[in-house]
Amino acid sequence: MKMNIKMTAVFVSALCVGLAMSSCNKPDVVISAKEGNIYMPIAAGNSSYALLLADTAQTIGFGAAYGGLAYPGQDITVGFKVDSTLISSYNAQHGTAYVMMPASSYQVPTLTSVIKAGETSSNTLPIQIVTTDLDKTIKYIIPVSITSVSSGFIDSALGTTFIRVDTIQRLEKDITSMATLSVSRENGGGSGAGEGSPKLVDGDYNSKFLTDGFPQSFWVDLTFSLPQIIGAYTITSGNDAPDRDMKDWNLEGSNDGTTWTILDTHTGETFSGRNQTKRYEFTNTTAYTQYRINVLANNGSNLIQVSEWRLITFP
Repeated sequence: MKMNIKMTAVFVSALCVGLAMSSCNKPDVVISAKEGNIYMPIAAGNSSYALLLADTAQTIGFGAAYGGLAYPGQDITVGFKVDSTLISSYNAQHGTAYVMMPASSYQVPTLTSVIKAGETSSNTLPIQIVTTDLDKTIKYIIPVSITSVSSGFIDSALGTTFIRVDTIQRLEKDITSMATLSVSRENGGGSGAGEGSPKLVDGDYNSKFLTDGFPQSFWVDLTFSLPQIIGAYTITSGNDAPDRDMKDWNLEGSNDGTTWTILDTHTGETFSGRNQTKRYEFTNTTAYTQYRINVLANNGSNLIQVSEWRLITFP
């Protein structure tokens, strides 16, 4: 009898020791210092965008996320606002000159999102931007901040994002290769020479067309088999002698080679570097079969040189 009591005591003692050891080996719950912080993931990345010039809306999305190692046990409602008052300090801090995007060019259908229980990201909220009336020379910005959360706390470092539209591009197509080139005066060695007229449209910005006898009536012409609406062109300066660069010219369009309409004019134009490409856009809604540049003056040489002339249409 005594033996049984002793054995029972030993068993109970061993059981207690085992439970104690089991209790000691159980890992503690790991808690992140950032547990429950609500932030904007877009604020941690690059929020710079290039948009197309278009009359249909383009969408940029934003939302909120739950930080830490756990998951929220309940839905968290997150409120946002667009805050233009932050732009001045942003520009001062980054040495930029962003302008608030005009209210007429963007819409934010809702400024409330929800992080569902058991999830770490909210639904995405859209900013819908129509670029038709925006100035392509201006860089625009839309500051968006978290203003309220129903649970947790707002991350002060990642609670605001600055959505920046740095570039507004047009859909365009270079159709120079579809046309036939002619010039009023060829290179002295002929069109097949190393600096003959084909170099003007060969796509090589390091080659050039060179001819003499300037000043005189001088033009270069591109003729298409079907009428085309051209809205822009580029001119690339030659590799040497700035006095040979075009200075004054006009661009004309025609459908019969006799009646010409002036589409674009430049006076006193300069190229600051060699093989420098400059782009010229103009308003044109008429399709022409011929486009011609009349060179009226260069910088004083009796030679004229151009590395490249390209015609661009906006589909």
